[in-house]
Amino acid sequence: MPLEIFATTTDEMTAIGRGVKRFLQILLSPELQHQLWPLQIIFVLFALFFVWMIVYYSLRTTYWNNKFLGDLKNFLFPKIFEKKSKVRRWQKIEDGLGRHFEDQWKLCLIEAADFLNESLKEAGFGGSNLEERLQRVTVEDISNLEALNRAQKVCADIVRDHNYKLTKAVAKDVIDQIEEALKELGVL
Repeated sequence: MPLEIFATTTDEMTAIGRGVKRFLQILLSPELQHQLWPLQIIFVLFALFFVWMIVYYSLRTTYWNNKFLGDLKNFLFPKIFEKKSKVRRWQKIEDGLGRHFEDQWKLCLIEAADFLNESLKEAGFGGSNLEERLQRVTVEDISNLEALNRAQKVCADIVRDHNYKLTKAVAKDVIDQIEEALKELGVL
C-alpha cells in the first residue's frame, strides 16, 4: 500500500514553486528593501558593535594567552617567562607603594608577604605559612633574616589589626627587606 500523502502531482509542485517565487519577489522587491533600509542599518551597527566587543574583550582578558600562547611560551621558554611574570608582579607591588594612601601601602605589604611566602615554598622551605617558613630559613640562605622577621611581624600585625597605623617609611623599609630576600632567593 503506497503512501498517498507524499504523492504530489506536477500541478501541486508548480503551485508551490509559484508561491515561493512570489514570496521571494515580494521579499526582494525594491519598495520593501527601501522601507527596510533604516532597520538594516541598525542591525548592521548592532552586529559591528558585538563583533567589536568580542574582539576588545578577547584582547583585554587573558583568555587567549591562557588558552594557547601561555602553554606554548611555558613549553619553549619556561624560566624566562616565569621570571618575567614575577618581576611584573613585584613591579605592581612597588607601584602601589608609590601611592599616597595608607590602605594601599597595607595591601602592598600583604601582597609582598604573600609573594615571599610563595617564593619560599617554591624554594623548598617547609611550613604552612610565612612565619613557619622563615623559622626554617638560615642566615646562609637569606642574609637579612632578622630584618625579614621584623618585616613579617609588621605584615602579620596589619592582617590582625585593621586599625594598624603604618607610615610610608616603615612600608618602604619592609618592601626593601622583602625585595632583598627575593633577590637572594633568585626570584627577582
